[in-house]
This record gives sequence, C-alpha cells and structure tokens, in this order.
Amino acid sequence: MPSVPEWGFSFTFAAVGITIVFASLALIAVTIALIRRLNDKWQAHEDRQNQAALDKEQTIDSTTLVLIAAATATMVQGRFHIRSVRRLLPAGGARSAWSVQGRAILHGSHVVSKKR
Repeated sequence: MPSVPEWGFSFTFAAVGITIVFASLALIAVTIALIRRLNDKWQAHEDRQNQAALDKEQTIDSTTLVLIAAATATMVQGRFHIRSVRRLLPAGGARSAWSVQGRAILHGSHVVSKKR
C-alpha cells in the first residue's frame, strides 16, 4: 500500500474542513436572505392592511359614543369634546394574552387629574 506523505493528508484534511465551513456559511447566508425577503413581503402586506384599515370609515353608534362621553365626563368633571374613538384591540384579529395584559398595564399607568 503506497503511503501518503504526512503533508498530503494534512492538506486534504484542511481543504475538506474549509470546504465544509464555507458551504455551511453559504447555506446560512442563503437562509438569512430568504427570511429577509419573506419578512419584507410580510411587512409590505401588513402596511397595505393598515392603510386599508385607516381608509375605512369609522362606524360607531351614537349610544356607545354617549356612554364614552359620560364616562369621560365623570372622570374629568368638565366640558370637553371627544375628537375620535377607535378600538384598541382588533375585533377579528388574533390577540395574545401578553399584548392584552401589556396594554392594560400601560393604560392603567396613566392618571387623569380631576379639575377642581
């Protein structure tokens, strides 16, 4: 059996190792590029949905508006005008317990001072 010189084996081993490393890096780069492309498409789709939701006319019945105004008047005790009313959580959208709890904590931290 012919013997392979020591440096030949080391060179072959190093070449195979470098090839594996660069192939792995190329695979990672392709995966990241694919994920970025999908994320860009998803963001564009989300932007289109948000724009369509903003363009849609708000529908709120007068009873609900009167109840909101009465609750606000009770808290603030003064004259004011409600400029807009919007739903905080989407009616048909998926909501997670984390987002609902975070929003409740954030809104609960705001203190409305009463007029004297």
